[in-house]
Amino acid sequence: MNLHIVRNSVSHDSRVLKETESILESELFNRLEISGLKEDGFPVNEKIDDGRTIWRASLRTRKFPKDLVSQFIKYAEWYRLLVRRYRNSGLNVIHCHDLTPLPIAVRLKQITGARLIYDAHELETETAGARGARQSLAKSLEKRLIPKVDAMITVSPSIQKWYGERYPEIPVHLIRNIPAPVEESIDAVPLREILGIPDHALLFIYLGGLSKGRGIEIALEAFQQEGVPHHIVFMGNGPLENTVRNAAQNDFRIHYKDPVPPKDVVSHASGADVGICLYEDTCLNHRYCLPNKLFESLLAGLPVLASPLPDQAEVVKKHQAGWVVENDVESVSNFLRKLTLQDGVSLREGLLERVEGLTWRNEGKKLSELYHFLVQLNEGNR
Repeated sequence: MNLHIVRNSVSHDSRVLKETESILESELFNRLEISGLKEDGFPVNEKIDDGRTIWRASLRTRKFPKDLVSQFIKYAEWYRLLVRRYRNSGLNVIHCHDLTPLPIAVRLKQITGARLIYDAHELETETAGARGARQSLAKSLEKRLIPKVDAMITVSPSIQKWYGERYPEIPVHLIRNIPAPVEESIDAVPLREILGIPDHALLFIYLGGLSKGRGIEIALEAFQQEGVPHHIVFMGNGPLENTVRNAAQNDFRIHYKDPVPPKDVVSHASGADVGICLYEDTCLNHRYCLPNKLFESLLAGLPVLASPLPDQAEVVKKHQAGWVVENDVESVSNFLRKLTLQDGVSLREGLLERVEGLTWRNEGKKLSELYHFLVQLNEGNR
């Protein structure tokens, strides 16, 4: 059995879903289960397809407050439920997504003898919200537990290098968060027509979580500056959703659209003209990030306006896939004033051919090779 442990309801975790699909195709396991957390609107047990199931742990303590003591109590219940469920399940490889479940995954490895992969979806201890006691605890946990894993996965070259320098004894593999392929017959959603974009303007699109540090407030202010002819649509939700909605009511160049399932993102994005990815250099995690929204835009055939952060800028420049601009209001608004409709149209020509190597098929192949190696190690130890 292959077990994946995540700290969410699973259903909208595109990385977990595409990784498990690639692993399923490798035919290494009789069973593959994703263990998540029960949330309103989702069943405890769910069958994704013939090979994958979801089990969501239902915590009686879930409604406790978010202070540190209550979080420890909730975690203790989660820990107990997972160890009890999986200790005799014939685990072969455990795949731990993010740092939070890692103590549980390490304990299950100790009990079952399974191999353990630590999949860091970001630079776990260096996020914008990591500070104080929580950050100290995260750093201590990671330092103590990473030596107990058999392999590590992360999402960008800079984060891979960061972990590799600190934990040279653990192989760190790069599996970028490139979207899974969509059916070739999928038609672009006509966003320009739906939103009433004038013929002389480009439509930019922001995809994903609406939270601080992602350049949302910079983009909102820049697009409302005098002389900026272009429009932007934000498709997502999060803490800044009301800020975006209010801006959309006050300026005709700002638009908001509810998020769509992961499988529909690329078809919606392809109905715009330019993607936007203005992460702010507020922490090492942001500086080194290589976000899903960048690849979603590129695979929809959209050039991207990106921050001068190392990994994002490298992708944009390598594939001649957009523009890199300082992510402050003045720089962005000046760029937008000078950008013409023809500039956007010209850069979009041939873009899909230039980024054709950016496929989940290649990332999934690397993941399958890692799994084959770990399974062979287990068989060699029997």
